Amino acid sequence: MSDRLPPGVVDVLDRGDFCYVAAATPQGPHVTPMVFALAEDRVWVTTSRSSVKARTWRLDPSVAGMVRAGASVVVFTGTVRTYDLFEVGSWVRSLFEAPALAMASTRFTRKNARFFAGYAVDARHVPLSWTPPGRVFAAIEVERSAVLDPSGVVETFGRWPASLPSIERFRAAGAGASPLDGLPADVHSPVGERGEGALALEGSQAPTVLPVAWTVRGAGLYAALPSEALELAGLAGPRPRGALAIDRSSWWRARDMTGAMVRGGVEVAVPSALASGAASAGRIARAAGAKEGAAVVRLRPRELVWWRGWTSGTVVA
Repeated sequence: MSDRLPPGVVDVLDRGDFCYVAAATPQGPHVTPMVFALAEDRVWVTTSRSSVKARTWRLDPSVAGMVRAGASVVVFTGTVRTYDLFEVGSWVRSLFEAPALAMASTRFTRKNARFFAGYAVDARHVPLSWTPPGRVFAAIEVERSAVLDPSGVVETFGRWPASLPSIERFRAAGAGASPLDGLPADVHSPVGERGEGALALEGSQAPTVLPVAWTVRGAGLYAALPSEALELAGLAGPRPRGALAIDRSSWWRARDMTGAMVRGGVEVAVPSALASGAASAGRIARAAGAKEGAAVVRLRPRELVWWRGWTSGTVVA
């Protein structure tokens, strides 16, 4: 049990399997799912030493995350601190926080035991970057959090910015190739063209990761979510940079995990603020599976980052 985090937040973090973690890179938010554990009031994750997140966190420790547990979702923002055996600068804090690291390691192993079993089964095929010598342990200090459900925001903790900018006129994309056609067929097929996703948006202060329903309609890729939830992102304008993570996870085996991150510019359309196109936006929101009146975010992909097991790649959109 946490002494600092609210019980509702702790409950979701304890029950959730994956945390969609976003880093603030110079190219915009970068968001992917990660196994995690809650210990010492912090969210602990591990990533490859050479990953985009590890490189970014050396320069900017800003971080955002989202965890689903059934119909409940926790979103949070904070800062991250890494612990790396090969980084001299982290040795002092590693020694100073040895008890916390030991507890976090134990809880991380226990919570994700089934994934470690999967690694054991596939031991001969696991790349070095996925083994302990190639990993960096990271602790996320949660500075603000919120609990959401399908209808919107249930409760918030900490000071969240509140802004809801919108374009004035919305027009759906016409017929054409799917924005996901650049993905390998064995990634595109399991991901599909409709489902639940994690949308990272670049806010005025930091990135925020929000739960969305998404769909491909014609040549357009859209995400939909309650306007109340979108407010948490603290957007400076209706056209920020963003990234959408869409994936099909495995209950225990990393080699069976498949997904993609679509990154680029976005356009935010809030139905109540539209001078035209509200009906079209409503149809797209319903097609995605969102509730009536949901805000619609159109993604204009710049690149598609995909993964299938331990293989990954980037496609310029």
